[in-house]
Amino acid sequence: MERIRTEKETLELASMSNATPARIAVGRAGTRPPSSAWIRFRHDHAAARDAVHSELSEEFIRGYAHAKQLPVVQSMDRDRADFVLNPPKGKKTTDEQLAKIREQCPSQQDVQIVICDGLSALAIESNLRELLPMLEEGLKIQGITSGKPVVVHFGRVAIADQISHALEAKLAINLIGERPGLSSGVGMSAYLTYNPGPNTISSDRTVVSNIHDRGTPPVEAGAYIVHLAKTILDRKVSGVELQKTL
Repeated sequence: MERIRTEKETLELASMSNATPARIAVGRAGTRPPSSAWIRFRHDHAAARDAVHSELSEEFIRGYAHAKQLPVVQSMDRDRADFVLNPPKGKKTTDEQLAKIREQCPSQQDVQIVICDGLSALAIESNLRELLPMLEEGLKIQGITSGKPVVVHFGRVAIADQISHALEAKLAINLIGERPGLSSGVGMSAYLTYNPGPNTISSDRTVVSNIHDRGTPPVEAGAYIVHLAKTILDRKVSGVELQKTL
């Protein structure tokens, strides 16, 4: 026989449930979750799938990227299905695309910002308009030079290394849509890599994750990324090596 919770236990459980989007204390109906909990799960799972298959909209490309005169390029993936099935192809772009970037972007800047749809284009469209102005203005205030941001279709984290290396930037900042979970399909991350290039590995990166309105708000994240960028440029290391200096 199931023990009846005390009033204190009920209040504590309600407090925990309200403090996290995690699925705790959803109850059960016999051996199964209640219908309401199962429907919410199916809804959130569908939203996560939609995020993975989302692409940057025409409104975003023409109304935002083109309006700001940002170069828009593509990784070596042909389309979204190719991107999902062949992760390595999303880590690089072609020589032709790099030539286009070199024509439109200044080189030898302190920071090169790369904007990738990643595994949630919805995350970019939901957060970038608030984050990017704070990031660019913050870098300017700190006296850190920044090249023209580049938008990448079907891009993964490492493509920022290739682009930033081609532009001879000291620090790559990749703003990318993250793999969605069941609590949010619009989470964005920023990966900061000092001295990016073909020999960069994952442990060389410093990451700010969970950027969305129910995590770290975009404006707050932008200010923190500026702080990290200055620290990295001052210490000339990122990732694991940066942690050793803190």
